[in-house]
Amino acid sequence: MNRFNYDTHMHLDLYKNIDDLIKYIEENKSYTIAVTNLPVLYEKYIQEYKNLKYIRFAVGLHPQLIGQYKNQIPKLIKDLKYSKYIGEIGLDFNEEDVENKALQINTFKEIIDNCNKLGGKILSIHSRKASKHVIEIIGDKFNGKIILHWFSGTISELREAIENGYYFSINTEMVKSKKGIELIKNIPIERILIESDAPFTRSTKDGYNLNFISDIEKGLIKIKGLEGTNINEILKNNFKKLLNV
Repeated sequence: MNRFNYDTHMHLDLYKNIDDLIKYIEENKSYTIAVTNLPVLYEKYIQEYKNLKYIRFAVGLHPQLIGQYKNQIPKLIKDLKYSKYIGEIGLDFNEEDVENKALQINTFKEIIDNCNKLGGKILSIHSRKASKHVIEIIGDKFNGKIILHWFSGTISELREAIENGYYFSINTEMVKSKKGIELIKNIPIERILIESDAPFTRSTKDGYNLNFISDIEKGLIKIKGLEGTNINEILKNNFKKLLNV
């Protein structure tokens, strides 16, 4: 049986050999959501790389870059209508900067409001040290699909996100860390998606390949006690449900 490959969150543009990577992903038929950190980059790549079968670029503005690139916010809001995939967006409260937090929150609210009006969007969301605020802003009636990427919040926040119908994209770091394993144990298998977050994981920092998929699958089988099940088929069905295929 052919394996089904996909990656819901990776940074294609942070590798130097982007053309080689695109060729590799397309040849291996791996459905890939390539997030961007600035809307100007999204606009560049959708012009440069047209007619790709397996790769879709997401329009994004990384929360850690919002303070430095305030001028990109209107461009992001404008571009939301052009892409089904939105990311990387969200909140990052790793630094105690009150003004920057306020800007992040206001921008994220504007993104969510616009995506709710447009409908049918798939959002890949960053929530480091800000899970509570992210969940409060999105709520339980979002008109689209939410993926919490590399989620690291509390168990109670996780449960609220599950009740709200969100998905969670899991990477190789999460299946190895104590915190990640604890969270994965509490996520229903039908809400789990896989991601590389390349190149920000140890297995992808020196180069991108699809080995991360089987590494995550092995971790999930062990953590969730799914020996004897076709984990690749389960994860494929989750991805298809996300896309409404």
